Amino acid sequence: MKKNGWIKIVGLCFTVSLVVGMIGGALTNEYLISYLFGQLTQKQEEDLPIVKKVIEEKVYVEESLTTDAIVKARPVVATLYSGKTLKDGINGVVLTTDGVVVSCDPKLQKQKTWNIIVGDQDVVEANVIPTNSNNGLIYLQIKNKGEFYKTIPLAKDNLKLGQKMIVLNSDSISSALLSEIGSKNMHRIDRQVGEKFDCSPVINLGGELVGIVALNSNNNQPGTTLIIPAESLEELMAKEVAL
Repeated sequence: MKKNGWIKIVGLCFTVSLVVGMIGGALTNEYLISYLFGQLTQKQEEDLPIVKKVIEEKVYVEESLTTDAIVKARPVVATLYSGKTLKDGINGVVLTTDGVVVSCDPKLQKQKTWNIIVGDQDVVEANVIPTNSNNGLIYLQIKNKGEFYKTIPLAKDNLKLGQKMIVLNSDSISSALLSEIGSKNMHRIDRQVGEKFDCSPVINLGGELVGIVALNSNNNQPGTTLIIPAESLEELMAKEVAL
């Protein structure tokens, strides 16, 4: 899907998935559902002008933030392919301006060179960087020497439970809330996003990188997803990758 079409769909999908529970104060989930399905009580009917204003403003703000965040993150979304047919891609994210990419799929260790697409750029090659690590992370170096790659800030100290998260790969998104921070050096979101998002970047509404989806990410807690924190990705790269 082309970039513009992909971005246009994002706001609506994300807004629908998060609108219930987003509006606080007097407007409860029950109130919002009643409004959406045309089943307001008399008291709710009396408050309808205020309710509609709150809903419209909240949805507009959330949709705008979501779209902005994805636009910021899009240039760092990487997809790796074993051949030139560009099938069964493996997700990753660009960490450095000189083209170091991180992923977590062990299939990447089966060959040295992979075809890679970053954002909306053309297909180039990337080499797996040898390490002695057993933490499950794989780093690759894009071979286009001299090319400057965009990066996004890492979300480190400004994470809070309940924050909205966006998980994205080259053609899909999923949204969730941050439900756990830092347990065993992992974060967790309150949705099971599925295998198609393995090793995908997770961002907040500020367009900062929160981390990547861990392989086998539900980790015996169905309905949730484990996230390898961005700070860990950066620290391990500094220790294990000779650049």
